[in-house]
Amino acid sequence: MSEAGGHAVAGVFFSGAGSRRLPATLTLAEGAFTVLGDAGVLAGPLPQAQVTVSSRLGRTPRFLRFPDGGCFETADNDAIDRLLSPLRPAHDLAHRLESRLRYVALGLLVTVAVVWGGVRYGIPALAQTVAYALPPAVDRQIGDGALELLDAQLLGPSTLDAAEQARLQAVFAPLLAPVSTPARPVTVVFRAGRHGLGANALALPSGTIVFTDQLVRLAARDEELLAVLAHEIGHVEGRHALRQVLQASALGLVVTAVTGDVSSVSSLVTAIPVLLTQLGYSRSFEFEADRYAVRTLATQGIPAAHFGAMLSRLDRDPDCKPEADCAASESGWQDYLSTHPATEERLRALGLR
Repeated sequence: MSEAGGHAVAGVFFSGAGSRRLPATLTLAEGAFTVLGDAGVLAGPLPQAQVTVSSRLGRTPRFLRFPDGGCFETADNDAIDRLLSPLRPAHDLAHRLESRLRYVALGLLVTVAVVWGGVRYGIPALAQTVAYALPPAVDRQIGDGALELLDAQLLGPSTLDAAEQARLQAVFAPLLAPVSTPARPVTVVFRAGRHGLGANALALPSGTIVFTDQLVRLAARDEELLAVLAHEIGHVEGRHALRQVLQASALGLVVTAVTGDVSSVSSLVTAIPVLLTQLGYSRSFEFEADRYAVRTLATQGIPAAHFGAMLSRLDRDPDCKPEADCAASESGWQDYLSTHPATEERLRALGLR
């Protein structure tokens, strides 16, 4: 409460020597602050210039801090404003902005736009710059570690005979040679897919490309395998695996900064848009690798139709044989939750539909 004329304000005082709250009254006379308690003067009188007055922000308590460590606290913001009105004719900018709904709404829109722009454009651009700047040793370390993990959990030794592997390596050589360097060699290894991995190819940051035996057997001709290889080389050349790791890390930092601690179970709501954004990043990489594959095939005189044929076959029942006419798998909302775009979407983007 405040006395008549608005020259005294009720609150509590902390001496700075302990945490005890003392009922007190603040007065301002002849430009000097004084804090009075039951036992007499608790602080002051001190000129206003030597006392730090916290800015008004909504209805949060105000603090007046004294040079000796004492602090006067009050929730009566209006009384403080009246007390300071001869010295401060207007509220602080933060309070004026916070007190007007249109400014709050504008601030929210600006915040959302900045965060969205950072996630949509800033993080991918930053990840791309960093990925290309890192030395090849980093790529090798990450790729070798990833291959060890895959061998332990999802891959097994290849069952293709040595002659077939050697023949395929010779077929792949014209595509591998132009992109391989001593610092970052691009190579193909064969593994048997396990635990549902099936017909697949994986490009690791080190430049190692894994072909599963199932993928080799699914192809009707070598040109289809070359198309897959060109696509995976596109991932290697685009540093997509490393960029994905960097983007995921940066996105996690943004979410933590905006929402606070996201480690609790209740953070599932915030995790959903993060998941969808990451899937979007991955789909953009697939389109980029698809375009790279078509350009590379053209330099080798291989029609892009072979790439379309392999994509369509991969979209069918994984047990389907190359010579069989198997129905394509059904698609729906699950396509949006896939790291790869729908096959029809990819084929249309390449002009193959």
